[in-house]
Amino acid sequence: MHGPCGEENKKCPCMKDNKCSKNFPKSFQDETIIDDFGFTIYRRRDDGRNILKNGVKLDNRNVVPYNMHLLKKYNAHINVEWCNKSNMIKYLFKYVTKGSDRAKVYFEVTAKTSNASPGPQLAPRNEIQEYIDARFLSCCEALWRAFEFDIHFRVPPVERLPVHLPGMNYVRYEPGADLRALLNSPKAKKTMLTEWFETNSKSEEARLLTYCNFPKEWSWDASQRSWRKRTSCDKIGRMYYVHPTAGELYYLRMLLMIVKGAKNYADIRTFENKVYDTFQEACEARGLLEGDHEWILLFDEAIVSASAYQLRQLFVTVVMFCSVGNVRSLFDKYWLYFTDDIHRRLKNALTNPNYVVPQEQLMNLLIQNLTKVFANSGGNINNYNLPNLTAQCAAIGDNRLINDELDPEPLMLSLHASSLISQLNAEQMTIFDTITTRVLNGGPAFFFVCGHGGTGKTFLWNAIIASLRSEKKIVLAVASSGVASLLLPKGRTAHSRFKIPFDITDTSTCSVKRGTMLAELLQVTSLIIWDEAPMTHRRCFEALDTTMRDILSEHNPMNAILPFGGKPIVLGGDFRQILPVVRKGSRSSIINASITNSRLWQHVSVLKLQTNMRLLNPSLSGNEREELEQFSNWVLDIGDGNVPAQRKGEEREASWITILMI
Repeated sequence: MHGPCGEENKKCPCMKDNKCSKNFPKSFQDETIIDDFGFTIYRRRDDGRNILKNGVKLDNRNVVPYNMHLLKKYNAHINVEWCNKSNMIKYLFKYVTKGSDRAKVYFEVTAKTSNASPGPQLAPRNEIQEYIDARFLSCCEALWRAFEFDIHFRVPPVERLPVHLPGMNYVRYEPGADLRALLNSPKAKKTMLTEWFETNSKSEEARLLTYCNFPKEWSWDASQRSWRKRTSCDKIGRMYYVHPTAGELYYLRMLLMIVKGAKNYADIRTFENKVYDTFQEACEARGLLEGDHEWILLFDEAIVSASAYQLRQLFVTVVMFCSVGNVRSLFDKYWLYFTDDIHRRLKNALTNPNYVVPQEQLMNLLIQNLTKVFANSGGNINNYNLPNLTAQCAAIGDNRLINDELDPEPLMLSLHASSLISQLNAEQMTIFDTITTRVLNGGPAFFFVCGHGGTGKTFLWNAIIASLRSEKKIVLAVASSGVASLLLPKGRTAHSRFKIPFDITDTSTCSVKRGTMLAELLQVTSLIIWDEAPMTHRRCFEALDTTMRDILSEHNPMNAILPFGGKPIVLGGDFRQILPVVRKGSRSSIINASITNSRLWQHVSVLKLQTNMRLLNPSLSGNEREELEQFSNWVLDIGDGNVPAQRKGEEREASWITILMI
């Protein structure tokens, strides 16, 4: 029997949000059926039988599905369900691997006891002991410990050796420590590697060992932060792993495997009395790196058939995830092949097929493109020995998200905006002036543009976006669905743009942290347009509101109390259309998920579009226009609830309408 829970026992473990998470008690059911979602609804007779459990009467509605034969045979608690879902199979295997259970009962008065009188005699809660008590030891494990056999051992002992570039070592500190004093402390600059240099300077014996073999004859004193001599032992040293894409740090680790007696970093870069500029060059001089012949053969074959875009992707993949000895040499050999499409686009933009792009300009455009490719692959172009942008080109911001939103041709966009604005009707023009004026003045704003299908919302969005972007303003155009986002210039879905979680709760926030490129984009954005807003759950808007208040209050704390941090927001849509989808939700739960029931709705200013622009099409004949108007009015009547609805069968709510065939 499940429970009692609900109003009779609100402290039951199954209670979440003041209701049973297992949906007990169930409803009475005359026979076992399968509901519309594929779940089994078992037969539960209303025969008046009940039992008394913890002073509460429980009937058939509280019975957990079971099999009497299995209960008697195994004398155990066994749940039985009709397995019609793949996740129920996973549920079964979860119990197979749970292991044995253990219970321990004792009485103790602690500070956690709710009805205990306060006093010094109360023992504090011992969380460590509670964790130990929760462990279960089988017979063999208990005997092993009783005989004091070794639980684990490691042969030979290993000393982990850190590897770091000059001045880039890790420093550990306690919470509340003075960081300035810590960094100025001499001990903060002492590491196993730097003290290895120091020991080599003082001891000739130490110069016979590599850094990796040093722990065999020398012991690290953590308290004094120094190496001290000891008798030989089997202890070995192991340097921390460094990925080949780490650049100079990877080559430093490679040299530390073979270089003996180095007194500083320069000695590690020295070979045959020559000091090389980088650790990579020193590795090449020692013959530690394989040649790049296989990568040369790869690109010799690729340039025959691959496009410039594919060559750039291939180059980034090889550099990031493969071991390339000389990245710069490989780049210098093939970089012109990477620019074929860039060269062609410049010629088309200038309408001059004979234009020859200067190599410096072509190189800058290629580096900008490669920077984005590296970023999309999770890398940083600055970690590789590739050319830098010239001073003029480097003035462009490093935030690729902001660069993507800025239009490169504001003059052409201004002409396009003027053309769109001239076609707006009176209602659209009023809304256009209201929104753009508020954005240009830099004040907070929260609008909802309400208009049914055909009133020209998308056309209005395009006019607003083109007008503001022509003035070098950033406008983020998002929509609740992917299809609607395709109708907006540079449109994205709201979940994709703002990193809104799919499993959203009242306390959820967007996955946008301060200091990231997306956070910087939100800070410089002038306007956010969100189309088809009514079909999105109100929690999505509240999550974006919480996130933007946090990000925009970084430089201005007053933004923390403004909706969306004071950033102008324009929502659009029609509540007659699709409302938020709530899985297995009732009408009340769907309405509760609407933006109108959000705490943000009190700040909104509603702007209405009522003129159906489809009826103003001059190509329509009189009869066509009349039929289209009748159909439009009929659809609006359905949305407004003016068309009579009927119930069928045992439906609770009327949801069927009669369609008249003309």
